[in-house]
Amino acid sequence: MMRLLPPGVAASALALRAAVLVLPCLALVLALPEVPHWAVSFGVPLSAAVWARTPDHAIGVVPPVLVGGWWASHGVVDWRLLLVAALLLGAHVAATLASYGPVTLALDPHLARLWLGRALLVLVPVPLAWLAVRGLDPAWAPPGTWLVTGVLTVVLLLVTARLVRAEAR
Repeated sequence: MMRLLPPGVAASALALRAAVLVLPCLALVLALPEVPHWAVSFGVPLSAAVWARTPDHAIGVVPPVLVGGWWASHGVVDWRLLLVAALLLGAHVAATLASYGPVTLALDPHLARLWLGRALLVLVPVPLAWLAVRGLDPAWAPPGTWLVTGVLTVVLLLVTARLVRAEAR
């Protein structure tokens, strides 16, 4: 195995690239027992492998779009969707961290904590959006529902911006 890797590979960089490869594939595996279209089944691992090799390349858009597109086109809104969102976000953050340097550069713990905190902040509205999609029928929603939802979204965005800005000081 070590002959396949360049000399001086950092374990943390290798782990990040493995996460970039595996997490989108796991998000697609959650679709089972229904088997996705063959193009999606082959496209996700192939594009994730290229993304893991070059984490700062634009190919990184393909795995989340394929996985998200499959889930959206099938209208599945069960608990697995929350895991899919977390897995795709994890792949994105792993690719972002891996793109900070070559495979021989070890991951800085401070940088990892910074991006982990940002990822957790991004996950805050996911359960709220999931509950809204599951529980609200737009035709039967009370008149103020969408106004309250909009205000709540703006408040969450402002709190997130404040927390991220306070962190950068």
